[in-house]
Amino acid sequence: MGNVLGCRVSCEDSYSREGSFSTQPGMKISEKNDLWNQSFSSKMFKGENYFDIGTLRLPVQLPNLLIAGTGSQQLSAISEAASRLELSSSWFNVSEEAMASYRQERQSLIILELKAENKFNPQSLIKYIRDSSSGDECIIVGVLCRQNLENSETAVSTWLDRGVDQVICENLSPKYWLNQLIQLLRGPLRHTTLHLATKLLATALNLTRDIVQITDSENKIVWVNERAEKELGWFKEELRGRNISAIQTTGGTDSLAGDGSMKSGDQWLLNRLQEGKIWEGPINSQRKTGDYLALASKVIPISFSTSRKMDHILYIKHCGASLNSPTLNRINRHTSLRRPSLEIAPFSTEGRRRSSGKTHNVSMEAPITKVLNIILAAQENQPVYIAQALDKVVEILKSSASSELFNPELQDKDKKRQDLVTKDLLGALLANPGTEPKNNQKRRSSADKIVSFNPRPSLPTIEVTPVQIGELLSTSTHWSFDIFKLEEVTEKRPLLWLGMSLLSRFEVGATLGVEEAVLQNWLTLIESNYHASNSYHNSTHAADVLQSSAYFLEKSRIQAVLDPLDEMILLIGAIVHDVDHPGRNSAFLCNSGSELAVLYNDTTVLENHHCALGYKLTISHPSVNIFKNLDSETYKIVRKGLIDTVLATDMSKHFVHVNKFTTAVGAALEEDTLSDFGLEVEEKGVIRRMLIKCADVSNPARPLALCREWAVRIAEEYFAQTKEEKDLGLPVVMPQFDRTTCSIPQSQIGFYDYFIHSMFDAWHGYIDCPELIMNIESNYDYWKERLTEEQDSGKRIPFAMGDKVIRLNPVQENRGEEVVVSRIDGLAEDTEDGERVKSVPAPATHHEHHISIDRVS
Repeated sequence: MGNVLGCRVSCEDSYSREGSFSTQPGMKISEKNDLWNQSFSSKMFKGENYFDIGTLRLPVQLPNLLIAGTGSQQLSAISEAASRLELSSSWFNVSEEAMASYRQERQSLIILELKAENKFNPQSLIKYIRDSSSGDECIIVGVLCRQNLENSETAVSTWLDRGVDQVICENLSPKYWLNQLIQLLRGPLRHTTLHLATKLLATALNLTRDIVQITDSENKIVWVNERAEKELGWFKEELRGRNISAIQTTGGTDSLAGDGSMKSGDQWLLNRLQEGKIWEGPINSQRKTGDYLALASKVIPISFSTSRKMDHILYIKHCGASLNSPTLNRINRHTSLRRPSLEIAPFSTEGRRRSSGKTHNVSMEAPITKVLNIILAAQENQPVYIAQALDKVVEILKSSASSELFNPELQDKDKKRQDLVTKDLLGALLANPGTEPKNNQKRRSSADKIVSFNPRPSLPTIEVTPVQIGELLSTSTHWSFDIFKLEEVTEKRPLLWLGMSLLSRFEVGATLGVEEAVLQNWLTLIESNYHASNSYHNSTHAADVLQSSAYFLEKSRIQAVLDPLDEMILLIGAIVHDVDHPGRNSAFLCNSGSELAVLYNDTTVLENHHCALGYKLTISHPSVNIFKNLDSETYKIVRKGLIDTVLATDMSKHFVHVNKFTTAVGAALEEDTLSDFGLEVEEKGVIRRMLIKCADVSNPARPLALCREWAVRIAEEYFAQTKEEKDLGLPVVMPQFDRTTCSIPQSQIGFYDYFIHSMFDAWHGYIDCPELIMNIESNYDYWKERLTEEQDSGKRIPFAMGDKVIRLNPVQENRGEEVVVSRIDGLAEDTEDGERVKSVPAPATHHEHHISIDRVS
């Protein structure tokens, strides 16, 4: 781009200056274009298609241009000017389309109208671009109307703070925009190229085998490479701004200046540098452990001016054969493992604030946390060989595949302050079903149990008009989406309707290469294998998890790293993640000698079944086989991803997945590589598991009305399990979940304290979801208020579930009852005219799957 990048052209006289062109009156447009193209091309591609930065020669690359806004005439003018400059450009009127284009093309020059209208929101588009992995490597130019620029003193600074690099006054003339584009090519875009070249050189220095340290003219360290960290043990953060003379000397180690001042042995070195001369010789560099390393070094003064004034000092220290011993690998990555426990601090980037100042800390530390803290403490001030041995131990622990290393343990003080309801909940969710039952109770054999099968139900007919459903589905991208209303208007077929809507939105059919009819058949089949008799684990829950997953997938941080295949895996995984759930947990199935428990060796019984059955149903017939058109390699990737996603919903592995996510993202934050986190296959897996987990237990983050309904539904399912366990003489997994005595507010508070607060704080720190955090805080306060009411009155508060009210007896009584009343949105009041009914029988633990294949128990 030689001449085009060589000088800056003003708007007023660009047509008479070098690098532009002039035309005669009456010249045809095509002739003008030919003249311009000839001039531009000759200077761009004939011997001047590169430029030099010192000894570095970089090729000139014309930028792709992204144009977005609502004013078609202005966008057209910019596009016409770009075509004259031979710049590839595309323009959009909708934010989502512009995001999709940037995600695919990664344009380096973006011009946006700074006016929100209809489906175009410039602020969200700017944030999306800046949050992406290449967001710092592009130029964003904003276009403001003249009135705003003339009437507001902060019009420009406001948009600069939001991420815009330059603001230009609107104009409908193509010639005006041609001159502006030339200025951008020769100014900001040239500087961006220089910035990228600097990053390139810094990367090369960072990966060299020698130690590289750079100081300012006063010998204060401004940069060190990774080799310096590994060899000397100092973290970058510990060295920046520190005088290098405090940790090195050219004389004996007794001449080291602890205060950073130069001793006489080193003063002559500084004098030589000030004369502009290179110095070579041995330097004794102090390690963090206190010992010294003698290194053959070269010290080079750097000057950027003709006055030969020293601006920086470059230290290059050769790590030769004498230093072949294992390096001190105590780099900053270890600090990310210091707290992989339940006490998870939310991640934050600069400028991001938490929506709540509350903290919810529970002293639960995983064994890996304890071990690493002990090792890191022991390494301080130890001899080199001991520090190296301990580093080896840390590496082994980090690479261990044992999930038990990441499982937290409750401290004794936490066990003592747990209420019985919370203790039962934790025990049931985190228990290993393979352990022997307590109280010397024997497990029933599979031959003793009674298996009942429900007849195949006919699919319900939808009486409501599609308009009612369509209006509801139009809000399916909102976090406040009312899944229970959809359940009502679709006659308990929410998964089919919501599934078709969201799969279409994410173009899953195109990703799979199947027709819409196959997706519809498949959704119908999957939904028919959810138990409508379950109060919680039914197709409404699956639809709710699907909607949450879709909401998370549209977050800019997620869109920047997950591709359409990842999106499809998560959406399909959400749909099948609880298919054929019996309304009883894995511990119940193990204790009752269920065929499923036997089949899966008492290990992750339900999740294994959901995944296996989901596949068996899918491949049962071509009319429902959504995977039939995938090639073998893609099918393997999808199958592996789906299995991993569904198994991640096993709550007994909750802390394993949350702590791995916290550790991985924490390390990326410390190394300032968060924008690139998720590009590797394993990192994608960590993100997918965290996403499906948050979607699966997102009820506490919903608006209060939805949160309360879900809380009552899950409690009802636990109540039914406890009753059946007592009726069958099985070990009672959650004895406190007895409908006659259990406090729903108490159970919710325990669930928030031990699972929700920490997980969603970490998730919010990554994807930025303040609405969810606010809901969690508000709902948590609501349940605490209800618990206080129960404790003050001595009575359990009745809660509504659909058309039924779960009415619980006073705290001191042992009997419970259910009363049928009309649906109540708030808390139910005492009524005397409701019809008393018996408890609904618990659903069978097995049922016949609705396909013409061999029955799966």
